[in-house]
Amino acid sequence: MFFLAPHPVPETPQPGSPRMFRVAWIERYLSRVRPWHVVTVWAPVSLYCLWRGVHALPPLGALGLTFVGVLTWTLLEYTLHRFLFHLAPNPRSELQQDLHFLLHRVHHDYPMDPDRLVMPPIISVLLAVLIGLPSWLLLGPLHFWSFFGGLTAGYLWYDLTHYATHHVKPRTALGRAQKAHHMLHHFQTPELRFGITTPLWDWVFGTHALPKQPKPDEAPERDKPLRATP
Repeated sequence: MFFLAPHPVPETPQPGSPRMFRVAWIERYLSRVRPWHVVTVWAPVSLYCLWRGVHALPPLGALGLTFVGVLTWTLLEYTLHRFLFHLAPNPRSELQQDLHFLLHRVHHDYPMDPDRLVMPPIISVLLAVLIGLPSWLLLGPLHFWSFFGGLTAGYLWYDLTHYATHHVKPRTALGRAQKAHHMLHHFQTPELRFGITTPLWDWVFGTHALPKQPKPDEAPERDKPLRATP
């Protein structure tokens, strides 16, 4: 794509933050996103939907649909990560290679880049429309609000958790386990462990394998960086 900056595949995951776009305003405003951008856009939407939900349904009904919305997000997150973000592009198709870079390869090539850890709002808004309209038609207005409030709350949980696994030191056993789960995905088993907010669907679909233990006669390669296949 003519508007993309050069993006050769590095031999190992790299530090730093690469330039993605030749066009300066796209690079600055559309490709670099921080957690507070996501919270600013989506926290009011989620709170508004949840508020509408508790006024449209009995409390237990609203709570149940909110839970279903959160659970739906975790499954959607797993599905997108496994089957779209890690879809191998055709090596003979420059377009597929570029799309793969935009969607996810840049994150595996530069996993600690703080500007490419949460979803750009323009993408999340498009995704919300693609999910929200069918949900409105299927559930009707009374049930939609609680479901969509839970869905957007799940999305916030996902993006903030993803940022935290890369840049926040966990202080609890759960936090350490979650960080280890995601770091194993990046640096040892990119074909496994696709859940970010929860490993639930990895357990359900069999993609939560234990890390391979070295044989007694094999010295661990502690200093050799592992290639994370995009």
